This record gives sequence, structure tokens and C-alpha cells, in this order.
Amino acid sequence: MIIGIDASRANREQKTGVEWYTFHLIEEMKRMQNDDFKMQNGESVRVVLYSPEPLKGQLADLPENWESKVLRWPPGRLWTQLRLSWEMLMHPPDILFIPAHVFPLVHPKKTVMTIHDIAAAQFPAAYDWFERWYSLWSAKQALKKLWKIITPSEFTKNELIKTLKHKNIKTFVVPHGYDSRYRKIDDQAAIDNVLTRYHIKKPFILSVGRWEEKKNTTRIIQAFDQISLQLRRFSTEPRSQASGLTAYSLQLVLVGKPGHGYEKVKEAYEQSSHKDRILMPGYIDPADLVYIMNAAEVFIFPSLYEGFGLPVLEAMACGTPVVAGKGSSLEEIGGDACVYVDPLNEDDIARGINKIMQNGELRMQNVNSGLTRVKNFSWEKCARETLSILLNL
Repeated sequence: MIIGIDASRANREQKTGVEWYTFHLIEEMKRMQNDDFKMQNGESVRVVLYSPEPLKGQLADLPENWESKVLRWPPGRLWTQLRLSWEMLMHPPDILFIPAHVFPLVHPKKTVMTIHDIAAAQFPAAYDWFERWYSLWSAKQALKKLWKIITPSEFTKNELIKTLKHKNIKTFVVPHGYDSRYRKIDDQAAIDNVLTRYHIKKPFILSVGRWEEKKNTTRIIQAFDQISLQLRRFSTEPRSQASGLTAYSLQLVLVGKPGHGYEKVKEAYEQSSHKDRILMPGYIDPADLVYIMNAAEVFIFPSLYEGFGLPVLEAMACGTPVVAGKGSSLEEIGGDACVYVDPLNEDDIARGINKIMQNGELRMQNVNSGLTRVKNFSWEKCARETLSILLNL
């Protein structure tokens, strides 16, 4: 029995949500015992990883019965539909697993794909025309033609039913895990060293995600402006001085890189009267980001639409209180461990942040609830459930 996996996203150097999902899923499957990769009849399973270029780093370290197959031509967007399709025509595996949105037109009968979200249907302006058309076309075709579908949340599964009128019963919800590097760190010297390298000073509000419309970066900046103005009015109060939160000390740190609609983000930044305290350091490797996450006063994630929301789990694992947006999967993932706000209202986003910063009891309650809640999520659990779906013929 051969299982083929599209590893192209996992092989990218600068990974975001879907890329990390694919990477961790493959890595956890590699750690499983040989007995986990056997059919009920005792038949062994071989795994083939497909990619347009050689696998990098630890991804290239493959266990017994695993192999890498590099499909070099053609590059770019054509790789899935031309090169991977050709491979499926000439050398099809028994089962093909597509972890990220788009499957090849030529594929085995037993093909499984993960649909992470259908954000392009709800927020079409957040995508260029090709991304919008391609992602929705792929999701619709997958629901019609593929053997099984995986979603990371009940929210996404319900979106498929509601928006795309999907009635296929072969849809399975498998929640993501989170990178175990995200944890509480007590070494303050190590934290301060990382903050210094990125010119970050406490206290600060942190957000992680592409600088774009869907991630709501513009409203995060506007909410920060409101909070800074409020702190300026009340900075003479003893409580404000004791907490160290003043209009002249609080920073906003936006970790990420430009996405669709970045022009509006840049405009909001340029118009901010507090832009000297808004840091946009770009992409930061998780090895450093975990220290920054530990030091943040609040982690803010008022995304307009999420199929899962990995950064929420990562922040909770670091013991950082979270303010998240209502209306998508984030309430399902965060449970009672987050403060939820209307993502379309910068006043409400500012209110949520202030609520955490000014209420120490609520802060500790959310921190403790978050540390408990993340125990329900792991990449090992995600990988085992996914493998069970692939092998359950």
C-alpha cells in the first residue's frame, strides 16, 4: 500500500499556518511506529512525499519505508495541475493526501484533501481574482469528486454545508495541534536578549499574521491609536503609573509580512500619530517568536475569518492572554480562555485589549484557562487521527 503526500507547502522556508500544518503533520507521522502504518490485513504501508524541489532540513530525514520524489517541472502555480497530475497518471499511489487546498486534476480514486477554510467566499476583497477563483473552484470540485475531506474545525465543516451546499457525509473534523516550542519561559534574561535584538521594549501588544485585510491589521493599528490616546489622558493616575502602561511606553508589535490589501495597512501606519511605537519586524522564526510571545502584555488576533487560528493556541501555550475576533473558528478553538471582540469594530477591539490590561484577575483567569485548554490539542493527536482516516478503507 502506497500513500502519497503533497509536501510542497511543508518544504517552504518561511512558513505560515497551512505550511506549518503540513510540516508538523508529516513530522509526527514520521515519528510513528511501523505498526501504525499497517493495514488491518497486515499489509505494510510505504509513504512517498512529492515536492517540486529537494526536501530541506529535518523534513529530508526520512524513516524506513518513506521516500522523497522530486517533481521538478514546471515551476510555480502550474506544478500541481501539470507535474503532480502527470505523476498521478504515470505512477499513482493507492491513496493521495493533499494537506493544503488544491488537488491535481488527475488523481487516484482514493484522494483525501484538507479544506482549511473558504474565506474567499466570505471575504472576496481579501484575495486577488485568481486566488479567489482557484481556491473556491478547488473546494467545490473536491466536495464533488474526492474520496474524503478533512476540515480543522466544526466551523469550517459547517461553512461547507452552508455556503457551498455540501452534503457529503465523508467529511471529518481533525483539529490542528501547536508547535511544542511554544511554552511558558521563566528565563527573563533569555527573553530580554531576544527583545533587545528586535528593538522591542516592554510593555507591548503583539499580533502575528500577514499584514492584510483578512487579518484585520488596519483595525489593530486603529485600536492601538485609541488605547494610546486613552493612556495619555489617564497617565497621571497612580494605577497607570504603577502598571508601567503609559502613552509613551506601550508598543504595538506586528509580526508578519505583507499580504493582500497591504496598501491600506501601510496607509493606517503612516496616518497613526503613534507610529514611532509601532514595530513591524517582518517574519520571525518560531525559535525567537516564542520568547516575544512570552513577554507580551496581550496577544491580539481579531482576524475577520479563520478556519482554525494556530496563533491563538501558541499564545495560550506561552501563558499570554488572548483577545480574538468573534464569528469564525476562534471561539471554538479558544473556548472560555479568550476575550472575544467584534473584528469589524476598532472600538470593541480596543475595549477588549483594555479589559485584559486593566483587570489583573481576568488576566490570570484567562492565562490559566489557556494553559489548560491547549492540552486538548497536539500534532501527535492530529497526525494519528489523519492517518486513521487515510487507512480506514
